[in-house]
Amino acid sequence: MKSILSFYSTNKKHIFLFTGILLSGLFMIPFLLLGTESIITYHDQLDGELFSYLLTARYLFTEIRVYPEIMNGLPAAGAVPPAPLFVLLYVILKPFTAFMFSQWIIYLTAFLGMYLLLAKLTGKEFISFSIAVIFMLLPFYPVYGLCIPGQPLLFFAVLSLYRGELSLSPPANAAKISLRSFGKKRLPYYLLIVLYGAASSLVLVGFACLLVLGISALYRTIAALRSKERFGTHIPVLLSLWVSPAILLTTYIMTNFDLIRQVLFPETTYISHKTEMVLSAQNFFDYFKESFTTGISYAQSYHTVVFFLLFLCPALAFLHFLSRSRRGKNFPLQNAFRPLTKAFGILFFILMVCLFYAFYHESFITGLRNASDGILKTFNLDRVCWLLPTAWCVLAGYLLSFLADFWKSLTVAFDDKNRPSKAVSLLESSLLYGIIFAVLGIWGVTVLLHCPLRPNLSKLLKGGDYYALDWNDFFAEDIFSQINAAIGEPRESYRVVNVGIYPAAAAYNGFYCLDGYSNNYPLEYKHTFRQIMEGELNKSDYVRDFFDNWGNRCYITTAEQANYYTFEKKWNSVIYDLDLSTDKLKEMNCRYIFSAAYLMNAEEMGLSLLREAPFETEGSWYHIYVYVVN
Repeated sequence: MKSILSFYSTNKKHIFLFTGILLSGLFMIPFLLLGTESIITYHDQLDGELFSYLLTARYLFTEIRVYPEIMNGLPAAGAVPPAPLFVLLYVILKPFTAFMFSQWIIYLTAFLGMYLLLAKLTGKEFISFSIAVIFMLLPFYPVYGLCIPGQPLLFFAVLSLYRGELSLSPPANAAKISLRSFGKKRLPYYLLIVLYGAASSLVLVGFACLLVLGISALYRTIAALRSKERFGTHIPVLLSLWVSPAILLTTYIMTNFDLIRQVLFPETTYISHKTEMVLSAQNFFDYFKESFTTGISYAQSYHTVVFFLLFLCPALAFLHFLSRSRRGKNFPLQNAFRPLTKAFGILFFILMVCLFYAFYHESFITGLRNASDGILKTFNLDRVCWLLPTAWCVLAGYLLSFLADFWKSLTVAFDDKNRPSKAVSLLESSLLYGIIFAVLGIWGVTVLLHCPLRPNLSKLLKGGDYYALDWNDFFAEDIFSQINAAIGEPRESYRVVNVGIYPAAAAYNGFYCLDGYSNNYPLEYKHTFRQIMEGELNKSDYVRDFFDNWGNRCYITTAEQANYYTFEKKWNSVIYDLDLSTDKLKEMNCRYIFSAAYLMNAEEMGLSLLREAPFETEGSWYHIYVYVVN
């Protein structure tokens, strides 16, 4: 037993690293067993962002900058993948395999980054490992790459570049350090920064990371100028601080060239449909509560149990100071209270971000943005909230480290006369460590219940009894192959639109669609597409506002079905009075309408069924009627 404990004590860092890497592979087993029957969150993934990877990969080594498959020709700036480096996966692998590989990369990166960052900040391997596993299981979207899961690795790399010189009292050999700072030992950390920039999005969260790194560099530069030390002795620290965001910014410029060109030189590209968006003001307190307690969409950390620590740790600190006069020694517990001080700094950062998020959506700022025609309106600064999952994990790491050190430091503070009995010491120590395990356990279970692993585990256990839309159901390759065979014409020779089916499903199967999903496409095309379904928009204020004031989903949206975009076969959906402009459809070379609902007034619109029976398979999620535009 002693030899095992000795081995663990000597190699625990490597043991935790190996265990985390092993877990990242084990978490992929349900996806590997289910294959294309895996349940994937399709909102903002399969219905949109996935296709930006497919299109970019398809035309990566060509000069084509307008993709003909969706929206009658979508400019490349309208299909920028959030993680450009992940495009290479879609170049060399099939789409599902590439998607799964990106999921594993996210698991691995999230664990390694958070573990290494917390271990460097707190020195507590078990706490760092546990929080890293929780962070790994958060419901990250693979299509967004390393935007959130890669942040700890980014900050670990930056911290490692100047960790030894964080104090304003640099070592005597500072000049030698500056010469070595760009050497081989530091190259891996610079490469990690490049990796994050190439596998994340500038507009989604990259700007926030640059802001944090820039403010940190500026703060320490000012501190160096005001210090009594010679400024030259601080050069190694400042070089690392300023070079890191410079490398990240350069990487973003190289991987987002089309998008940056459109923002800086709009006359050379096109006017985005976002210029017509009408933003809605939100309640300040509701949005602050959402961001602070649960986290916003795509950046949820389910950190409710951490609030218990926010009350407990300050309470213990307060009780300690009240009882100091009873001790024989005046020992202030500096080591134990250092992580608590840092935790309050992280908490202040979280509060500032949440307040900014709420204020950004308040009526005053929303009014200013609506009145603007430029980047103030189209660029979403509220995504600074994507920094919060990492911040909450670091905060929890500091608070749990405080608990772990508190009793150990507290016992040292007593002299022999006032030292508590061993029984009392054991009881209080067990209580504190029990709290640590309980917090980690509750947080872990909560995250597990919300992570994408859970529905797939449920499907493995329940088999066919578990009913949910999976990859196969969404793309329905078997159904669309039937349709292609029945039409019997080259798919590039005509266009289609979809009703009750996500256009991404048809486009994935090789059909060229007039409809599609993009957060940045030409305003002119929005106006053109609007003419197709103007009759439907006039029927419903909700549908009209949704398209006119937002418009990212350039879909055939009906007044009868509102914002339902996929109709299940078991519904036997019927649309009684569809009002589309068939003249405009013919003008745009649209010959077929794929509909998951039966259209009662098809003949009145000049439509006829390709065949009476819908295209379907026994287990398909939907059936598809194919209407010919006569």
